[in-house]
Formats: sequence, structure tokens, C-alpha cells
Amino acid sequence: MKKMVLFLISISLMGATGLYAQSSTDLGDLMRRGDVYLQPETREAYTGAVFARFEEGMISESGVLENGKKEGRYEYFYLSGRIRMVETYNGGILEGPTETYFKNEQLADKGNYREGEWDGPYEAYWVRGWLAERGNWALGERCGDWISFGQTIMYPACPNE
Repeated sequence: MKKMVLFLISISLMGATGLYAQSSTDLGDLMRRGDVYLQPETREAYTGAVFARFEEGMISESGVLENGKKEGRYEYFYLSGRIRMVETYNGGILEGPTETYFKNEQLADKGNYREGEWDGPYEAYWVRGWLAERGNWALGERCGDWISFGQTIMYPACPNE
């Protein structure tokens, strides 16, 4: 009797997780119209987890599409499988933190996007980890004092200063 109950519980749990878990779809299997990915059979905007592969078969990018557009955390990879870049999207537009990495896994740069433009604090590094640049962006425009490759450069004040 106990075995039968455990069996029934495990079957029901497997079924329940199947309702919430969606397999990831290869971007190559979707149609692209501008920045919107569509299901080829229905031509409706695709929603769900996606990935793309290099010719060699390794994953080159992964993330989620909502109504055919990138949404939330989106990751790009080197052929080695190491992370190359992490971006954040809202409705297909860059919105939020982003980080880029060198092949040696050292941080190359980090910053933030707002409405698809660099916005807020930004830092870039040399391949060995030393600071190369530091400054602030205001909707795609450099502002305030920047340290850029050993030089201090002054731009117009940032709007929030």
C-alpha cells in the first residue's frame, strides 16, 4: 500500500512539474521579423526559454522571450562555454545591469542600461583586472568626471549631480 501511494505521488509530481517547465527552443527554429521572434507554424510571437548554438554545437546564447522579445536576464557565451556577456532586457530593450567578460573570465566592463542607452555608473577593466575606465552615463552621454586610461576627463555634469 505504501509503495502504491508513493508511486501515485511521484507520478502526480512529475505531471505537475511538466505543466510549469517548458523546454528551451532553438532560436534557429523560430522566425525573426525585426526584433520579434515568431513561431513558424502560427506566426505568433513566441514566449518561452530560448537558446542558440555555435556551428560546433556549443550554446552561444540563452534567455527568455516574452511576446517575441528578449525579457529579463540574457546570457552570451564563448565557444569554450564560459560566459561572455550578461544583459538585462525589458520588452526587447536593454534595461538594467550588464556585464562583459574576457575569455579568461575576468570582468571586462559593467554598467547599466535605461531605455536602451548606457545610464549610471560604468567601469571597464584591462584583461588582467586593472581599472581602465570609470565614469557615469546619462542616457547614452558621458557625464561628470571620468578616469579614462590614466587620464581624468571632465564632461558636463550628470543630471543628478
